[in-house]
Amino acid sequence: MRNPIEGNRVVIIGAGVGGLSAGILLSLLDYRVTIIEKNPLPGGLMRSYRRRGIECSVGVHYVGALGPAEPLGRLFSFLGLPVEDLFYRMGGHGVTDRYAFDDFSFDLPVGIDAYEDRLKAAFPDDLDAIVLLMKTLRRIAEGMRDPLFMMNGGDPFANMNDFRSMGECLAELQVSPGLRAVLAVPCQLIGVEFDDCPVILHNMVLAGYLFSAWRPKVSGAGLADAFAGRFTALGGTLLCGRQAAKIHLRDRRATGVQLDSGEILPADGVVAAVHPKVVLELLDKDALRPSMQERIATLAETEGVIVCQARVDAARHPEMDHNLYRLHSDRAGRILDGVFYQIRHGDESGGNLLSIITRSHYSDWQQWEHTRSGHRGRDYEAAKAAKGDDLLKRASEVFGDLGRVELLDIFTPLSLRDWMNCPEGSCYGVLRSSGQLLKVASLKNLPVEGLCLAGQNALAPGVLGCLLGSFNAARQMMGEKRFREAFCAFS
Repeated sequence: MRNPIEGNRVVIIGAGVGGLSAGILLSLLDYRVTIIEKNPLPGGLMRSYRRRGIECSVGVHYVGALGPAEPLGRLFSFLGLPVEDLFYRMGGHGVTDRYAFDDFSFDLPVGIDAYEDRLKAAFPDDLDAIVLLMKTLRRIAEGMRDPLFMMNGGDPFANMNDFRSMGECLAELQVSPGLRAVLAVPCQLIGVEFDDCPVILHNMVLAGYLFSAWRPKVSGAGLADAFAGRFTALGGTLLCGRQAAKIHLRDRRATGVQLDSGEILPADGVVAAVHPKVVLELLDKDALRPSMQERIATLAETEGVIVCQARVDAARHPEMDHNLYRLHSDRAGRILDGVFYQIRHGDESGGNLLSIITRSHYSDWQQWEHTRSGHRGRDYEAAKAAKGDDLLKRASEVFGDLGRVELLDIFTPLSLRDWMNCPEGSCYGVLRSSGQLLKVASLKNLPVEGLCLAGQNALAPGVLGCLLGSFNAARQMMGEKRFREAFCAFS
């Protein structure tokens, strides 16, 4: 989009992290903003849900870089969201993540210097490679700390080598299988295979957690309500249980959003904080060039996940200050399988929450593809239960006897698809591989005046990417000059 919108009415589709943060930002800058959300409650993957008195997290298990001078912390500060009220810092014992492989473990520490020292101690035969890898990591981390990081959508990097894959980079350095396996773990967080993960994306994710790692202090529902409350306190209108049916255009300019009820919300600008393929469905067939339509329609997705939530005895399994990754790699250091574990405070009656997350192919659930949540039948519930039993059995191999464990819930890629309206139920969205990264990045500027995407940014998935995508949307709505003036006033 080349020009800012001419009026001040904005409609945002989707009340997840991206939509709510875009709404807050535009409201701060005196736009009249309405957010519509198809679900009865706002928050998207940020919102938790209760099972038998325990809050179960969905998508925000921990985040990085929330410190005052760190990128996500700066974004929260600009939006007026109190980090210390919503999150607490992990790593009090010097460890945020433990990577447990078959034959060794590696603890991810707090701080880039500590990380380098730990790599060198663990892999003394890879010292030259580690020095080169750390040089790149520090350069990218420095760019993330630059206040201009917010201004350019998280893409301050001009080094084309950063867009190569990590697999190609490590092949040149000829690192050991153990070092390769450790370096591959951050890719597990964003659903990109290590061999196809861009260097820039890998290092941004890793640097974020080395800056600082944080867990929600409040429930996911409380986190979602904090975002929504900030938006409405600024005068924004939040309409839940309202689904977008069509984005209206006139002379290739967005003019409003029609709801499934038939009601039309007039707008001078529309921010679509939903999956790009959903946006395509909301537009007339001739709204975009055929090449752009094909680009969006053929976007590859990251693989889905299955999540198991269980209640364990708190006396036997106390809350862990760090996360645990149980990983299996081959002789070349390629990760074949991985499971994420987190044990958090559960309820006041002596139960803690054990969350288990692992990869699950959308195709594994294909026989129920045309069903909706709550109406999939006994076969589906039996398949989920079998998966849950297997995951709990594997967890007992890690934590020992789980005792009187109580299975609270399991959700699959189909659950995420229905809640998030994401085509293949991926909580990571479109695949940000080396081969597709530029294709994804091109969607930041749709060839329709007054229409832009928010949500996950091309170069930073997760909460950071959602907020960066929202800042990019605000820039397009108001124009570069006014946006920079607003940012400079904040700085």
